[in-house]
Amino acid sequence: MGFGQAALIALGYYLANSPWLFGLAYYTLFRPLVAGLLVGLILGHPAEGTLIGAAINVPYLGFISAGGSYPSDVAFAGWVGTTIALAGGLNPAAAIAVAIPLGLLGTLVFYGRMSVSAVFAHWADDRAEKADINGVAFMNVVPGQILLFVISFVPVFLLALNGPGFVKDAIDRLPLWFSDGLVIAGGILPAIGIALTMRFIFRGSAIPYFFIGFILFTFSGGSMSLVVIAAIGVALAYLHLTFTGGLAPKSTEAAAEIATAPVLMTSDETAPAGRHLTRGDVLRSWITWSFFSHANYNYERLQGTGFAHAMTPIIRKLYTTPDEIRAALKRHLVFFNTEPNFGNVIHGAVIALEEQRANGAPIDDDAINSVKSGLMGPISGIGDTLSQSTIAPILLALGIGIAGGTATGSSIPNFAPGSTGNVLGPIIYVALVSVIIVGIGYVAWMQGYLRGRAFVTDLLRSGTIDRVLTGAGVLGNLVLGALAAKVVTLYLAPTVSIYGAQLNIQASVLDPIFPGVLALGLVLITFWLLRRVSPLWILAGMLTFSIIAAFPFFGPGPQNPNDYSYQACTSSLLHKYAPCGVPPAPSAAPQASPSPAASTAP
Repeated sequence: MGFGQAALIALGYYLANSPWLFGLAYYTLFRPLVAGLLVGLILGHPAEGTLIGAAINVPYLGFISAGGSYPSDVAFAGWVGTTIALAGGLNPAAAIAVAIPLGLLGTLVFYGRMSVSAVFAHWADDRAEKADINGVAFMNVVPGQILLFVISFVPVFLLALNGPGFVKDAIDRLPLWFSDGLVIAGGILPAIGIALTMRFIFRGSAIPYFFIGFILFTFSGGSMSLVVIAAIGVALAYLHLTFTGGLAPKSTEAAAEIATAPVLMTSDETAPAGRHLTRGDVLRSWITWSFFSHANYNYERLQGTGFAHAMTPIIRKLYTTPDEIRAALKRHLVFFNTEPNFGNVIHGAVIALEEQRANGAPIDDDAINSVKSGLMGPISGIGDTLSQSTIAPILLALGIGIAGGTATGSSIPNFAPGSTGNVLGPIIYVALVSVIIVGIGYVAWMQGYLRGRAFVTDLLRSGTIDRVLTGAGVLGNLVLGALAAKVVTLYLAPTVSIYGAQLNIQASVLDPIFPGVLALGLVLITFWLLRRVSPLWILAGMLTFSIIAAFPFFGPGPQNPNDYSYQACTSSLLHKYAPCGVPPAPSAAPQASPSPAASTAP
């Protein structure tokens, strides 16, 4: 791999964690589906990279990072995993087993950043004491991004430049059955991503739609597109809400009570003085937040410095004296954390309160901070459920489905032999998720400002959120069930002989009754285990079991004493079943061709 290629891959990983993409990096470059396409473009194999990225993304389908938690570095798994898989000639299923340990290793970057960046929050405090608006903005962006660039770009660059050859050599030295075990794991590990997503949407009246989606895809022989299934899901969600009245557990009633407070003046009421914000001021604040909400994300304040930075255009317009500026900066540098798009209603409401305060309304620091602290929890719960647990997985499932790959007729779980990825998968995903996330952020920000805190309270009490969650649950379960049928594979290889006939439990008994029942059972068992066991333990257990189950307990394959590949009948527990063939007769020694003279001799 060339120096420039390694640098571009490392830059892509940095950008996946950076603030420079209008807050969309987490939904785009951070996802292996998108990283796979870009790594493929850099290395000259966009279709293959797309397919590998789609495969790596499946176990992370239910990935959620909230409140500073980071179970795995999905971006590291996507960017580095795809690089190693392409450079090392790995198939997509084997790439999953390589990428997951890389994701765990990549968390060191996140934890290091979160720990060190707390120092920069104190530097911002010093600038606030001096009423330095630009200094607070500088401390939110520059030191943290220098740190992030160093700890993310450098290791990925070195690994991309030198790592693929080393990894390929190590894989080549592995026993064939061990490599097969990694491929088997590639078909099993996606059950974790499916089950993680189920934790948020597999509930209540939406549960049956998961099984409907699984059955639709399975009994269509894998020919039904996930896009078509999603369209069916939209129709079913509408019918479900129509015939059930959109009823759902009133999970937001408590949130509405938290949001309730004495009536405060909002921006649409007559102000007693003349300090007014323009639409441009409010837009600049939203744009600043969209870019830099997580620029200095740290364990001490989380989004605290990002909130203060977003308020700088407002503070600059409303306050003129050093004392006013100092007080405003300090009250917004405190701890803050919420979902950064749906949570924009909080920012809008706070801007409205700041405007009224600047015009003489009796609104003190405690009133403003109570709005922030009282609303950020409920809105974060609702926002994370909709954005990370519903919107992103549904759109990723569509993108992965469009990207390609099927288990039908394959000796490698998940992907047909010789198949290549469809680059439209990640492109369509990026377009859809970008429009939706930016649209949500803009509307929430503006409505929060125009209607103040009352907007949030009314929204929570109206039941609109409950109806949205219910409809999204129907659609999400249908698509998720279909995706489970598409990407989770489990094969039982052992065959018994009865009166000279070969009987395979899966091919002869289970598949004729319910094709895919083993995969469905695996997903449901994984979902049950996630309520009791850490996902990391489940991952480690599945990976270990896959490798052990690939060992040729039942003897070598019929073609070669050293052949333990997928077509080796009964050689292991979890190889894909293939009928046993008759061992070929020993080949005779080659005979020398007679000479022309000999052929004409009498």
